[in-house]
Amino acid sequence: MIELQTKGGFTCSVPETEEEDLTPKFTLNRDDNAIIDFYKNNGFVVIKKILVRENCKKLINYWNKEVKSFNGKIYRREGAKLEKNVFNHNKWVMNSVLNIQSLNPKQFPLLRNGFEKYIASNKNLANLITKLIQDKPMIVQSMYFEGNSVTHEHQDSYYLDDQCIGNMVAGWVALEDIKADAGRFFVAPKSHLNDFSVMSIANNIADNHHIYKRHITKIIKDKNYEIVAPKLNTGDILLWNSLTIHGSLNSENEDFSRSSITFHTIRSNSKFLVHRNSLRSLLAETDLPFSLYRPKDQKKMISRIIYNFESKFPKSFYKFKNFIIKRLVK
Repeated sequence: MIELQTKGGFTCSVPETEEEDLTPKFTLNRDDNAIIDFYKNNGFVVIKKILVRENCKKLINYWNKEVKSFNGKIYRREGAKLEKNVFNHNKWVMNSVLNIQSLNPKQFPLLRNGFEKYIASNKNLANLITKLIQDKPMIVQSMYFEGNSVTHEHQDSYYLDDQCIGNMVAGWVALEDIKADAGRFFVAPKSHLNDFSVMSIANNIADNHHIYKRHITKIIKDKNYEIVAPKLNTGDILLWNSLTIHGSLNSENEDFSRSSITFHTIRSNSKFLVHRNSLRSLLAETDLPFSLYRPKDQKKMISRIIYNFESKFPKSFYKFKNFIIKRLVK
């Protein structure tokens, strides 16, 4: 067991072995009722071997072949902005890719199709999430991580959620064994029982994001929430609720990456809540076990036109985007 600090300054005891890990682990189709009970009570749950090791290796190979060699711009998690790859000294991509399902199919056919085949087509996982949210799940966002960048404590609901707040389920799939000091994902159990993420002018994401992050830090301290970082091996998944406070630890080890995929799902018959102030009706593909929404799908001409404008005139584009966000905030 090692002691590490979150970005907000909270101590997390991180297990290095299965014996040290006190978080229960479950198996699909054998422990489904226990999975549902644990998730509802704690706001998260860990399920073993949702993907086989061979398919995890394929996804990593697709990433290495297509993304790491790409010299152009891709939409990234931080701010949903277009950026080129940012490498560290290990040649790991540090700025995670946003919405794998929307990547240009001509430039990234293997990774885009791999996400559909191994995540969006995972019938057992889709069936479980259906039981959690009482509807077919729709993937509305996904990300691929390689480098182990730190993420501040937050509730997803501040950024995105189901129309019924707290009904979004997200998943973090480990594509390799995640070492204790390689930037583990962490959660605050039972924090999903309270909503701390209403957005207003005072804490809006465009101008005052730092105020929201300070607020979450204060909440963790005031309520004395425990911070846990379960051990995930290749193919394991951690599911969490949109109101569960979570984040990722900074890496203390320069020898191990954190190859993983995250995705966020809402009910297929629900609207998509963005920044707590914008309800959107989504047109999603429904032929897979997960419904699949493709924001800024680079297969479509209009999305490529927006991509080109955003790429050439980023300052004007993001200034206008922030203006719209502030106009929507109540």
